[in-house]
Amino acid sequence: MNKKLGLYIHIPFCNKVCPYCDFHKMVASDNLKEKYIKALIKESKIKNISKYDLSTLYIGGGTPSSLKMDLLEMLFSSLNEEINLEKLEEFTFECNPEDIHSDLLKLLKKYHVSRLSIGVQTLNKSFQHHIKREFEYEKLSLVVKLLNECGFKNYSFDLMYGFLNQTISDIKLDIDKLVSLNPTHISIYSLIVEDHTIFGKLKNDGHILESSDDDQAKLYLFIIDYLEKLGYYQYETSNFSKKGYESIHNLIYWDHDEYLCLGSGASSFIDDVRSVTTTHIHEYIDSLINNKLPNVDLELLDFEDLTDEFVMMALRKNEGVDIKLFEEEFGVDIFEYYPNINYLLENNIIEERGKFLFIKKEFRYVANSVIVKFISDF
Repeated sequence: MNKKLGLYIHIPFCNKVCPYCDFHKMVASDNLKEKYIKALIKESKIKNISKYDLSTLYIGGGTPSSLKMDLLEMLFSSLNEEINLEKLEEFTFECNPEDIHSDLLKLLKKYHVSRLSIGVQTLNKSFQHHIKREFEYEKLSLVVKLLNECGFKNYSFDLMYGFLNQTISDIKLDIDKLVSLNPTHISIYSLIVEDHTIFGKLKNDGHILESSDDDQAKLYLFIIDYLEKLGYYQYETSNFSKKGYESIHNLIYWDHDEYLCLGSGASSFIDDVRSVTTTHIHEYIDSLINNKLPNVDLELLDFEDLTDEFVMMALRKNEGVDIKLFEEEFGVDIFEYYPNINYLLENNIIEERGKFLFIKKEFRYVANSVIVKFISDF
């Protein structure tokens, strides 16, 4: 297998904070955003990213499209001096649909952005109101028309499910609307209420905000089958695409390849070491103003960590764990190393096909629990 190396750049700014979001983000002044972009550029030069043979670049957040045009130009032009952006296999930029306009698309095209990830979440007005997101289907249609006019053919939509009282008819209508706009890729996410979010505080006060696990499982299985009928095959737990339009960058994570990062709160994985950059934005900026790399949390993964992570990432993919590759990478027989495989096979939770072990469709919704059983000693 040819190893790929990806670069992730984190933009931790949003125009507003969504109540369900648990990512590293904030609403910030234009002044702070400018300081941050200048710090990002400084970090890229100190790390000398030009020395790496990069396959992919992914700019995520937060909401990168919340940056003003002059800051995006500043960032892109600096990256273009260090990376041959045109030769990347994939260059993804995350954006909200309301931020997309012709000048932004022209700038992205100028710097060879090849893929857009667009945070739609839902087109149901009731559920939009629930998560403080409002963007009509008609407006999204105009955005897609603009994408096509500007030469963007590879774009992904984010779709959320699991809202309180959401029915299969509701999610089907959302899917039908999105698919009518011909995206190459769709990512789905269940509404999970995390403690440190706005929704988390409301839940702790007794509010019910999402559907039950059983209802979410039914929605998830419907989504898998329905998207497949519409020509979008599931290649990872949460991701569906037309053939040939899988996210190359995200496959780097799931294939347990190496990746670099720039930005506050971003994570790298190089030479069996995971590093996570400080989430304190002012600390991040101040360090780089003084020509020092910001603080990072370092973790050297040992043999057990590496084998477990290899399996955890691989089992997220529909094709599953490559049995032969595992043995080549780690020098052990996977069936001997993970004796619970036999239990999972006998109970028809996972399946062996050819040289792969994978989670059966009806258990993908509880993939995390299956993975824990796969790698555990009990």
